[in-house]
Amino acid sequence: MTTRMMAQMLAIGTGMSMALAAWATDSKYQTYIVGDRAAGMGGAVVSLADSVDACYYNPAGLTEVKSSTVSLSANLYGWQLYHIENGLFPGENVSGYSFVTIPSTMGGILKYSPELSLAFSVLVPDRSSYNEMIAYQDSKHLYQFNMDDQSIWVGPSAAYKILPSLSLGVSLFGIYRSYNEYVSLFYEDYDASYAEGRKFNDVALAAELGVQYRPGRDWNIGLTLQPPTAHIYDNGRIMEHILGRNVVTNNYYYTEDVKTDNQLPTKIALGVGRQVKGNYAFGLDLTYHLPTSYNLQQWQFMGEENYVRIVRAPVLDLNLGGEYYIREIYPVRAGFFTGFSSVPEVNAEDNYASANVDTYGLTFSVGREVKNVALNVGINYIFGRGYDLGYMLNDKNEPVQTVVTAWEQQILFTVNTIYYF
Repeated sequence: MTTRMMAQMLAIGTGMSMALAAWATDSKYQTYIVGDRAAGMGGAVVSLADSVDACYYNPAGLTEVKSSTVSLSANLYGWQLYHIENGLFPGENVSGYSFVTIPSTMGGILKYSPELSLAFSVLVPDRSSYNEMIAYQDSKHLYQFNMDDQSIWVGPSAAYKILPSLSLGVSLFGIYRSYNEYVSLFYEDYDASYAEGRKFNDVALAAELGVQYRPGRDWNIGLTLQPPTAHIYDNGRIMEHILGRNVVTNNYYYTEDVKTDNQLPTKIALGVGRQVKGNYAFGLDLTYHLPTSYNLQQWQFMGEENYVRIVRAPVLDLNLGGEYYIREIYPVRAGFFTGFSSVPEVNAEDNYASANVDTYGLTFSVGREVKNVALNVGINYIFGRGYDLGYMLNDKNEPVQTVVTAWEQQILFTVNTIYYF
């Protein structure tokens, strides 16, 4: 095996590693819908949020809660699937399946006074997981990859009704992101193997300012602003090795001195809706994320600076949803939302390029609300197609990196319970 071919195997391994990481929601700001009411209405609650959902979507809506509440669970259970054509090698596809359990929302609201509400919430708006083994017997190529990526938002919220028709609110979140990945590739026909491990933890601070205005006739207008997140703490480790007949030096390295960042850009959301309590409601939200760029990871090896550069274009996402009450206690909700990719383009020359897969989501839920308890169950279906990095054979019968087709599907079931005091 030539040194050039060994370098190509290294590129395949590195590209494969980051292709999996790309699905870990770096490139999309709406991967699924968190919350109880929001999970049924496609997240279209910026103007209507009036429960623990409001901490995330618009804290000003906390003033509309009827009494103090505790949301014991708002969980997601389901399947995630990601597929990349020729993503492992020419003619060999990536197909990653996983069953996930996501405690997407929990928290409580204290109705301190008719004008003032205080809250504390724990949310998981991003979660991806893989654990897969793939073997291609004809070529004797063996692959194993494991990945788990999760972001947890924790923090207090407060809202104050300064006028009967106008409320202001603020949420402050600490964001903890944990990422753990391992990839192992074996190519018997090239007498080569490659393995890579990557692990990091990152803590950032996010704030959200919200306004809800009720001009009359049951109409609501909501506006939120989330400034860029502020980095607080990080740590990371990277391990990588490649083995082959002609590789005798510099075939592995390990470092614990990896700097990590996890920036979210400025977000502005505008929502309009109408709500008749105990009867029906509908809402439309537009959410705009500004562009950003940063180094997700940065480290040194043998005097050289290495980094994973993230470049994100502006994104405008849409949420649309409604609800209808049967006999005033059985809410039926449905919605639609987008999760457009913020990746400007998939670059075949960049081993760390992220996938560009736009997704669309459909939501539905049913529930029962009585004096002290509300229960909701529902389903989210997310799907989309786009592009990722894969491989093809050139005229010398050598594998080279190229842009290929990728697609994604998720089916998530939601269950939540709220107690009113």
